[in-house]
Amino acid sequence: MSIITSNLVKRQAKSSNFWQGATLYEQCISARSDILRQSDFWYAYGYEFLGMVYTVYLHKVLEKINQYGIDHVMFVAREGYLFQRVYEILKHYVPTLVNPNVTTHYAYLSRQSTLLASTPQLTTREIIFAATSNRYQKGLWSIFNHLGLPIEKFQPFTEKYGIPIKQPISDYWNDPKLLTFLSDMEMQAEVRKYHQQASDNLRTYLAQCQFWGLNRKVALVDIGWSGTIQDNLVRAFNHLEDFPLLHGLYFGRKDKRAFLKYSNSLSHGLIYDSRNKNINAESIDIFPEIFEQAAGAPHASTLGYEQIEGKVQPIFKSTQQYSRQVEMASDKVIAVMQQGILDFAHQYGQLLSDQSFTADQCHSFVLALITRHISFPTYEEAHHIATQIGQQAQDKGEDKVCKLAITSAEFWPVFLKGNIKKVLNLFKQSSWRAGSFRLLRIPGLNTIYQIKRFIFF
Repeated sequence: MSIITSNLVKRQAKSSNFWQGATLYEQCISARSDILRQSDFWYAYGYEFLGMVYTVYLHKVLEKINQYGIDHVMFVAREGYLFQRVYEILKHYVPTLVNPNVTTHYAYLSRQSTLLASTPQLTTREIIFAATSNRYQKGLWSIFNHLGLPIEKFQPFTEKYGIPIKQPISDYWNDPKLLTFLSDMEMQAEVRKYHQQASDNLRTYLAQCQFWGLNRKVALVDIGWSGTIQDNLVRAFNHLEDFPLLHGLYFGRKDKRAFLKYSNSLSHGLIYDSRNKNINAESIDIFPEIFEQAAGAPHASTLGYEQIEGKVQPIFKSTQQYSRQVEMASDKVIAVMQQGILDFAHQYGQLLSDQSFTADQCHSFVLALITRHISFPTYEEAHHIATQIGQQAQDKGEDKVCKLAITSAEFWPVFLKGNIKKVLNLFKQSSWRAGSFRLLRIPGLNTIYQIKRFIFF
């Protein structure tokens, strides 16, 4: 950034939060400008984009911990892996940001590892969550698999009612066989047996994470979206006297399901909350996968828990699974990107210790930065993400992955053959429309898509 532009930004900073955030960002970029000019693409992407986004989020987390009087913070796997490191960096530079008595723990929790403990019987909730909202679902097979229920124990019940175990489920409310299956008390008794074991293991594991305590305030720090883990914990243990007041301090919060409305459980979207109806923040929702991937730990997802030598240990997804191999293939680029993010956090922390500003002063600039990179990516950005990360695992009981974006090499041969159905399938099976449109290099295509988003926002 030129001296003239830099001075202009500093003058504008006096007029609005956006320009205050832009000034702080420019100072962080200028401090490493020589390194950034020569750096790897992924390091620069982490430093120049996601570094600011995640650091402001963790700055907000620290502020909320003070505001709500949180006693204990649990960083939820796998995104909590990076979030905890940024949190510790900010605490190092400004120890007064948070009460020194606040404790932290990295918790191996996942949607799947907490679901069975919250499921004393099989209901339409599990059907919606593990089947109808899953593009790759194989009916009851997917539901049993996602809950961690042994399929061989439940297949006799599906056969009893003439339900093919891998038959996809659609309009479950009109399916008499399925509804009769759900009404089978012998089958539900079998579910309860496995539910009790899962509940006991999860309760013990949470004790190891210092979760329990009457009058205790615990925060979950996670990427968020639907708040499923928090919902599962509340459903499983809300009735217990030592269940704490639980705050979800999430990066983003979508309104795909009802927001948590329990008296002792609160949910906050700190960077993105769909209830606020902000078009810039909504850019997160068109490509949430990049925020999950960039913060993810190198270890596998947690499937459940087991007792080993008197302690409950997490059970991880096998390295033999295709979806896990896809994750591992991008570990190196993710590690480089995370190093850029952490270096940005150090620079931000230094400025925070010198200048003492709030996260809200940076929030509007962060949303603009997200819109630029997610809604209007450069060709280089879209190409690197589509070819070097490429896919993301779908952890809903299927060993499946989804494509992040469609490259021109995949699109044009199919399109030129006139196979429109296959073209539509390509887009349906990919996540990032804006990235795909940029890669196709059709002038104005992404602009039309963004105008449509704006009109129907």
